[in-house]
Amino acid sequence: MTKIAITGKIGSGKSTALKHFKKLGHFTISSDEIIKEIYNDREQRECLLKILEIRDRDYKKEIIKKIQDPVFNNKLKKSIYPLMHRLRARKKPTFFTKKNIFFEIPLLFEEKLEKDYDIIIFIKANYHVRLKRILKKGMTEKYFKTMDSYQSADGPKENYSHITIFNNGSSMDFLDSLHRCEKIL
Repeated sequence: MTKIAITGKIGSGKSTALKHFKKLGHFTISSDEIIKEIYNDREQRECLLKILEIRDRDYKKEIIKKIQDPVFNNKLKKSIYPLMHRLRARKKPTFFTKKNIFFEIPLLFEEKLEKDYDIIIFIKANYHVRLKRILKKGMTEKYFKTMDSYQSADGPKENYSHITIFNNGSSMDFLDSLHRCEKIL
């Protein structure tokens, strides 16, 4: 089983790529889905919010508001990352398979997780294309800028990735790129 990380900045197309590989029959694990799972589990959510000193009511808005504070952001990471790691490990197949397993890891390089994966795919899209995608999903420009600020520059990510896929064009162009990528894996 080959462990493949998909990384890229907010709005680059990581989730779309993960869905594509899942449709092709590969195992996939989404960081976004793991976070949703944590927040949807009442016990885990209450424990996390207690550590973060946030009320359960409107907790998403509170987290987004406070995430710009480096002290809060560090506290959030120290609290949520161990949970995510455990859930990610639980979701991995425990049996031998020749299939690839794709992980969506937005902050792969920022959190120094690249050594955990056999192959790294970096999805790159320019700032304005990514912003447009995020706004289309109903998120705000402020949220986009906040999340974008926590992600490091593209250059080093490209240099340390095995494959870079550019996603500035149409969705059909992106899917074609993903098909070509899968053929070389």
